[in-house]
Amino acid sequence: MSAAIFRAMLLGLLRDRGALLMSFFLPAVFFVIMAEIFTATTGATLSLNLVVLDEVQSDTSTRLIAALSASTTLTIKDLDSRDRDAVRAAVKSGDADIGLIVRADAEPLEQAGGFGPAPLLVVTDPARGVAEPMLTGQIRQAYFSALPDVAMGNVVAELENQFLTLDEEQRSEVNTGLNEMREDAAAGREVGWSFEDLLARESVIGGESVNLVAYSAGAVAFMFLLFASVHGAVSLLEEQESGILDRVLAGPGGIGVLINGKFLYVIGQGLVQVSVIFLVAWLAYGVDLPGHFGAWLCVSIAASISAAGLAMLLATACQTRRQAQTVANTVILVLSALGGSMVPRFLMPETLKNLGWLTPNTWALEAYSGVFWRSESLLDLLTPIVLLLATGLGGWLLARSLANRRAYGS
Repeated sequence: MSAAIFRAMLLGLLRDRGALLMSFFLPAVFFVIMAEIFTATTGATLSLNLVVLDEVQSDTSTRLIAALSASTTLTIKDLDSRDRDAVRAAVKSGDADIGLIVRADAEPLEQAGGFGPAPLLVVTDPARGVAEPMLTGQIRQAYFSALPDVAMGNVVAELENQFLTLDEEQRSEVNTGLNEMREDAAAGREVGWSFEDLLARESVIGGESVNLVAYSAGAVAFMFLLFASVHGAVSLLEEQESGILDRVLAGPGGIGVLINGKFLYVIGQGLVQVSVIFLVAWLAYGVDLPGHFGAWLCVSIAASISAAGLAMLLATACQTRRQAQTVANTVILVLSALGGSMVPRFLMPETLKNLGWLTPNTWALEAYSGVFWRSESLLDLLTPIVLLLATGLGGWLLARSLANRRAYGS
């Protein structure tokens, strides 16, 4: 008997080609995406987009930036404007992962000894927290390998200032040694040394812990919005299997009434779900929901419509409830992985970053980040909101068309 049940279930799976494909093919696709992401987060492959402003333009600063440019983990992006605000704007908008300013109003790199402002200012965004230690490591490596004469010269200057006085002959010997270190570095030979306190840090956004909670709320909210929307939409297939759909078709409204009613219900359910997540973020973590309520509401309505439209489209495109659940779960996981709901997008390889802009998760996350992180106006948020609305309304219209064809055989 057990063998017969096993055989019946196996035949059912094999006959349902859609469920078969989604059960074994799409999970492999999801695995490939996640493998690419986590492979990219290793030290050997993770790449950061860096904006650099060199206010000094000295030989030392030029050598340091050239060494950073040679790093395989850094991609230096050009700035349209050569001022500090341009660096901050690039990091804040997400055009760059992190910024570096060689400051003219600080101690020179050649004389850095902790007695004045640090010569290097790292501009960070808390959403990309891992970028700061990565860049710091790259700066230190470049400094010690490309500027060993500067590093050793600073130490000698500090020793002379604090502990001893060099005569002219000793100073000449030191200079000769420093020149030899510089030549060794230029020739690619190893020169070991250590030096600290070259860096100052500045965040483009205040209240880092609160902003990180807001980021997480947006990322999690849309992913679970998709799951909940699909759960509501799949009830259409349950009604088809139970015969309720036939009774609805016999009524005056036809299939369109059923699709419209479910679409509105899923939108309302999604808006409540998002509201609960952000209420918790406000009450428990201090996210300023009341201060951004209008913009948040617009984004949340657009996100709920987008999720509802996609869910209705997935439900009407599938033939069985089993197939719909398998397809929907896998599609949602893929969209969430590419869109930044699972892993921050800046950790992804460039190809996946670009693909992420095709997902509603990215649009929703960018919109929520604009509301709570960057305090953008509705005009600034217009693009992601329009994309979310277009996706939702387009999915709803296609769902109506597919449902009509199935119901009336046209």
